Amino acid sequence: MHKLDKKRKQRLGEPSGIGLFAKKPRTSSELKGLEMSVVSGDSHIFLYIKDKDGEDKLYACGGNYCGQLGLGHTNNISRWTKVPFPKDFILEKVVVGYRHSILKGKGKDGEDKLYACGDNEYGQLGLGDGKTRSKWTEVPVPQGFSVEKVIPGLYHSFLKGKGKDGEDKLYATGYNMYGQLGLGDNEHRNQWIEVPVPQGFSVQKVIAGGFHTFLKGKGANGKDKLYACGWNIFGQLGVGNFNDRKKFTEVRVPQGFSVEKVIAGGEHSILKGKGKDGEDKLYACGSNNNGVLGLGKRSDTSKWTEVRVFKRKRCEGGKYAPQGFSVEKVVFGGNHSILKGKGVNGEDKLYASGWNNYGQLGLGDDKNTRRKWTEVPVPQGFSVEKVIAGREHSILKGKGKDGEDKVYACGANYRGQLGLGDEQSRDKWTEVPIADLLKTLQEDVNDRKKDGDVLEDSGSSSFSMGLNPRDCIF
Repeated sequence: MHKLDKKRKQRLGEPSGIGLFAKKPRTSSELKGLEMSVVSGDSHIFLYIKDKDGEDKLYACGGNYCGQLGLGHTNNISRWTKVPFPKDFILEKVVVGYRHSILKGKGKDGEDKLYACGDNEYGQLGLGDGKTRSKWTEVPVPQGFSVEKVIPGLYHSFLKGKGKDGEDKLYATGYNMYGQLGLGDNEHRNQWIEVPVPQGFSVQKVIAGGFHTFLKGKGANGKDKLYACGWNIFGQLGVGNFNDRKKFTEVRVPQGFSVEKVIAGGEHSILKGKGKDGEDKLYACGSNNNGVLGLGKRSDTSKWTEVRVFKRKRCEGGKYAPQGFSVEKVVFGGNHSILKGKGVNGEDKLYASGWNNYGQLGLGDDKNTRRKWTEVPVPQGFSVEKVIAGREHSILKGKGKDGEDKVYACGANYRGQLGLGDEQSRDKWTEVPIADLLKTLQEDVNDRKKDGDVLEDSGSSSFSMGLNPRDCIF
C-alpha cells in the first residue's frame, strides 16, 4: 500500500523498456484527412489518430508497469506500439490518470461505453474491486446516466453528465483519503457513486488534481462560482487556510478577477482569467517548494497570489497588460509548469518554471529548479499547437514549416515515455518519430479513396489530457 497520508508522497519506479525505433523521421505535407491527439499520464503516452472515414488507430509507449497501456502485459515500451481496443466500440476520447487509462466512446447501438485499464488499487477504474487490469475492461455506466466527460485524477476519477431527466449529475470513484471525492467522508470507493452538487449550482467543469478537486460553474444568480474539496495541506484549495475539505466548499477568487480556466496540479493550483480591465491574469496557490508557481520564491501559499511573467507596464487608457507576452495556456507536470502564448509580434512563446532534474523544461540543461519564468526555445520552423506535461517529461504538438504534424519531447525517458526508441533522457526538444505512423495511415486512406470512398480534407487536430482537462497531467 502507498503511504499517501504523509505530507509528500514519494514516487519511485524501476526503469525498463523494450524495442528500438531507429528510423530517421520522415516528413510530408501530404498527410490530410487525419486528426491526431496526444495524451500523457505519469510516464505513459497515447497517440490517437483518426481519419475522416472513421478508422481509429491508437498507439502507445512508455510506462506500463500497471498495465496502463492496455496491451495485456506489464512491460514498459520505448517504441510506438499499436493498442487494440474492444470490438464494436467507437472511440471518442482517451483520458489518462497517474497510472490508469480510460476510453470513452459508443457501443454498436450508440450507447455510452467506457473501458479502462491500469492501476486500480483504490477502485479508480470504477469496476467494483481493487484489481489492476492490463487489458481494456468494460466499466459499468450508472443507470440512466449519459456520460459527457471523464475526468481522472491521480488515484480517483469523475464522470460528468446528465441524468435521465436532463439534470446535471456527477459520479466519482477511487481514492478518497482527503475527501477529494466530495462525499463528506474519507472512505475510498471502488464503484461509481453520485456526488452531491452544491444547491443552486450548475457544474460546467470538473478539474481533478492530485488529491484535490475543483468544480467551476454558475450559481443560481448566473454568476461564476468555484468550489473545491480534498487535500489542502499546502493551501492548494485557495480557501485561505491549510485544512482539508471533505465537501465542496466555495472558493473566493480575487476581487475584479474573472476565472476562465482552473488548472489543478498535485499540490498546487492556478487560475487563468481576466482582470477588471480585460488584461490577462494568473493567480496561484499551494506548494511552491520547487518554484512550480513561478513566484520567484519557495514558500507555500493558501491565498491566491498573482503570478507575473513580466513586470506589467501601463498601456493606453491607463490599463495594464503583460509586457510582450499573452498567456493562452497553463500546463502542469508533476512539479513543473509551462506557459504557452504569443509574443508581441504574434510569435509562439513558451515560458517554464519548477523542477528540471531530467531536463523537462526544454532549456538544454538539467539544472534542478527554476523559480522564475524562463523563456523556453521553440524548435526552429515549428508552430506550437499544444503543450502536454507528464510527471517528469514534456511534449509539444504542432506543425512543421510545410504544415505537417510534428511532435517534440524532452525530459525523463527511463521508461521510454518520450517515444524515441530508447531510455535516454533529453534536456532539449527532440523530434518524436511519428511521421512513419502517419505515412502508413495515409497510405491506407489513399487505398480506400481509390476504392471509391470519399474523405473530407481536414486541417484540424484534437487534443485531450488526463488530470487537468485538462491542462495538466502527472
